[in-house]
Amino acid sequence: MTRPLLGFALGSGSARGWAHIGILRALAERGFVPDVIAGASVGALVGAASAAGRLDALEQWVCALTQRDVWRLVDTTFRGGGVMSGNRLMEAIGTQIGDAPIESLPIRFGAVATDLYTGEEVWLRDGPYMAAVRASSGVPGLFAPTWHTSRWLIDGGVVNPVPVSMCRALGADVVIAVDLSRSVTNVTKRAQDGSPPADALEPAATEEGTAILKKWSGLVDGLVESFRSKRTEPGLLEVMGSSVNIMQDRITRSRLAIDPADLVLRPDLADFQLMDFHRASEAIEIGRRLVESMHDQLESVGAQLRSRT
Repeated sequence: MTRPLLGFALGSGSARGWAHIGILRALAERGFVPDVIAGASVGALVGAASAAGRLDALEQWVCALTQRDVWRLVDTTFRGGGVMSGNRLMEAIGTQIGDAPIESLPIRFGAVATDLYTGEEVWLRDGPYMAAVRASSGVPGLFAPTWHTSRWLIDGGVVNPVPVSMCRALGADVVIAVDLSRSVTNVTKRAQDGSPPADALEPAATEEGTAILKKWSGLVDGLVESFRSKRTEPGLLEVMGSSVNIMQDRITRSRLAIDPADLVLRPDLADFQLMDFHRASEAIEIGRRLVESMHDQLESVGAQLRSRT
């Protein structure tokens, strides 16, 4: 009998996605090395870096990001279908993890995206992996859609936030899935007591950061206010982020019921906001600790792999 193939299905989740890095690290330390990786949105990004052998470079870069760096990577647009074009961010990431045809990667890799007009789930399995990552990462309202494979594509998390189905289609016999969707039940306190989010009580941006942001007006002023306002009503990014969370939580539950994974990892990232990309070290550590706490479940997965050999 041939050796069973292990697959990782890495879910979408914006800044919470850095937890994937800690999870992948901790799993590798325990002998769980994937033969297949399928990802949606930030899961596609981390998955591509891992499949290309560039996870070290990505981790080093994201752990060095400051909030000021994140704002500098924001390329606002008033003509596209999102607040940001996303080009500056993707170029910066591409500089760190390189680019190559998906077909040439030593690990089978695929990214899931969504056709903006038909709602079709689109599996990206060839061509440059950074193009696939960008197409998979168009968070609605935040990043502009991408013209790819002769269609406008948006975030894969809109239709398949944790792509277990794609992972199995690529040949995985056993699948470990990472679900980053933030259950609505975990964030009800905000609605119940009307208290502002923790980041709303942070000091205002630095002088340099403020100077960069002053040239923005209208919608962008609303974005800045959503990060540092002392008001109790939700800001624009909070509304966008919560809406995406609700959508993805509901869709993930349905998809995993239809296409169950052999093990689902759910890191506790409830206090991470949509654009908290500068908190990579925290997210990575949360992911690592989660794996460390799941010894028995991982032993069961290991037994499945051994029993099919």
